[in-house]
Formats: sequence, structure tokens, C-alpha cells
Amino acid sequence: MDNNDIYLVSEKLRQESRSMYNRLRSIDADAQFVTHVSEMLSEYPVIANERCGVWYVDPQLAHSDTVYFKSTDGHTNNWKFSLRRANTHIFPILAQYNGCILVDSTRKGKRMPDSFSRTIPIWCAVWNTAVKILRNTEWDCKLYTPPRVVSESENSHMSKLVPVFADMLLKSGIDVRELTKEMKKPVRPIWITRDHRLTIPPDFTDAEFCPIVCVSASSTQDCSDGFMYVQGAADDHELWAGKLTPQLFWKYKEQLLGNKNTMEIVDQVVNIDQDVQGSGGVSFIRNTNVAVGRQMATSVPGFDAVISCGERMDSSEKHLCLSIHDSKKGQTEMATAIPLALQFVEPFMRNDSRILVCCAQGTNLSVSIALAILTKYTDDNGQFQVNERNMITKQMIQNRLLWITTSHAKV
Repeated sequence: MDNNDIYLVSEKLRQESRSMYNRLRSIDADAQFVTHVSEMLSEYPVIANERCGVWYVDPQLAHSDTVYFKSTDGHTNNWKFSLRRANTHIFPILAQYNGCILVDSTRKGKRMPDSFSRTIPIWCAVWNTAVKILRNTEWDCKLYTPPRVVSESENSHMSKLVPVFADMLLKSGIDVRELTKEMKKPVRPIWITRDHRLTIPPDFTDAEFCPIVCVSASSTQDCSDGFMYVQGAADDHELWAGKLTPQLFWKYKEQLLGNKNTMEIVDQVVNIDQDVQGSGGVSFIRNTNVAVGRQMATSVPGFDAVISCGERMDSSEKHLCLSIHDSKKGQTEMATAIPLALQFVEPFMRNDSRILVCCAQGTNLSVSIALAILTKYTDDNGQFQVNERNMITKQMIQNRLLWITTSHAKV
């Protein structure tokens, strides 16, 4: 066998190892580890870190909220504390459960993602520092990082930025005092990786901190068992998953893992799921009764009200047509359309009715209207609440947009 043959064989093996079947089997194996950890630490809610972490958490275990800590905010010499990703919604959860489990993974060559080793430690230290300043009391503000992953030198450089980030947070308009009023202990990251042999559950009952347990789902070891294991298999899913979403994976897991012709099965389950929903690409946003989808008729079975954006159609008691162009011209039209949509939808929101917002592509126009509805008429748990203009914050809008982007695959 010459060098060219060796290359061709190795390339074929590499491609096979990255096949969808092997990826899904790997995700399933890693998810079993996450389930094991959640059973050992059953007092804490399991929260997926968007976007990769959602694949590894069984929906039966998952908390309804997710978080978004980006690895790029923790890249060496590019450390950030992002106000856009302040993840303020996690504080009521921490107050209720005195801790939580976060789930993510990373690709080959790392024990944990930078989101766990750097971004979350910075986040914890910044919030702790802000609390200490506001309360003017003793409060642990140290930057805790995994010692075998982050060097002392890097920790030192990151630590110098924490006061700067805390000052930025306090001046941002985010109500730090209100958000942290229930905090009894400083928050601190704890790390558990797939390579840990966790047989005795750690006990944080008497700890002097509130633990944020960062579970890195994937293993650095070869965990193959009838398939070729892929570390961090769910990463960059937009490049390999096609129309398959984490929700569809868990809903049809047995069918997907039971056949190596995975792409064929994916097409089948996508079609089945669309037929079941009867609405061709509709996604309910988080735990609300508001859904986003592609342009359809003026009435849709299973929905109490429809808002269609795009071509002019006749409106009715349960259907509102908003004539909006999906172009620059549409920006001006959107400013007029949003108040009409909010007025139309309020009685349906009050009655917890099922509402569909749709446009030709199920993206820009319908998403903008849905975002306005969720911002105006839901609280942070997705329940009905009328938010007056002075109650609406940039952070609230960002959180509602995150609900949409994580629920609606087309966004």
C-alpha cells in the first residue's frame, strides 16, 4: 500500500467516524453520563448551555430554561464579560435550588469547553464582585478556574479584568441589587468531566458557596461500543445535522439509533413530525402558546388565532393580516404593524390561547412580531403578564429573542 492509498483509507475512516450515526450514538453515550450526574446531584436542576449542550440533556430531566455562555468569551487574551449574555435569568433558579448543573461539551483535544473553564468562572467572579461592592460586606470574589486546564499565569491575567467587568456591570442598567437580593452565598463553578469516576455524590450542603456544577459531557477517551466515538459530537450541528434538531433527536431517538441509514431516518422523522403538527415547520416558543411558522391559510387547525405577515389578505376576528415587505421598506411597515399585532393578540394571550405568527419563510417578519408579543405579554417564565413600556428592558428583549432562537430552528 503506497502513501496515496494510506491517505485514502485514513480519509475514509475519518469521514466514517464523523458520520451522523456515529455522532448520534456518541451524543447518546455522553447523555447517559449527564443523566448519571443528575441522579447523583438530584437536588439541582439540569440546565443546558446553548447551543451544543441541548443535545446532551434528556428533555425529561432538563429545566425549561437554558443558558448561553459562549466559549469565544473565554478565549485566551480575548476574555470578556458579555452584557448581552449576562444570563440574569439564572439567579431565581439559584435562589430556589441553592445551585444548578450546567451541561456542555467540547471537541477532541480538550477536557472541557472554554465556556466552562474561563467564561463561567469570569461570570461568577464578576457577579460576586458586584455583590460585594453593593453590600459592602465580606464576599468571596476570587476567580476560580480548573487548575489543570487554566495556568496560574492566565488566571492572574483574567483576575485583573474582573474589577473592570464588575464596574461595567454596575453601570449597565442591569438591576444587580434586585437580581441578587436572594443570594446568600457567593457563586462558584465546580467541574465534572466524563473522565471522572463519580461514584459518591459530592455534598455541597455545608459549602460556603452556591455551586454551579459544570458537566462536560464528552470524554477524551475512546468510548466506542459498536460505533466510532466522536468527542463533542454535537458541536457545529448546523454543519452535519441537516433538519434534525435536539428536540427531534430525543423524540425519535430509538428510530435514529436503531438504523445506520441515519439520513434516511432523519428525513422520515422530520416529515412525520411536520405531519403530526399539521403546520409545516411550526415551532412553539419555549413553554408559551405562541408559535412561529411559514405562511399558511387564514385559519389553521389547532390554533385559536393567526397573524400572517406578508401579502395582503382579508383579516377577521381570529386572523390578522399584516402587509409587510421582507425588505428595507418593511422596517417602516413593521413599526406600524407591531401595535396592531399587540392589540389583536392581547385577549388571546389573556385566555392562554394558541397563537400562530407566520410569514413566507418563517423567519424575519414572523420572528419580529413574535418577539414583540412575548416581550409585551410574558414574564420571565413565559406566563401571561402585561409589561408596560417602563418595565421593558434590553435584557428582557434579549432573553425573549433567545427563547425564539433556541426553539425555532429556522432563525
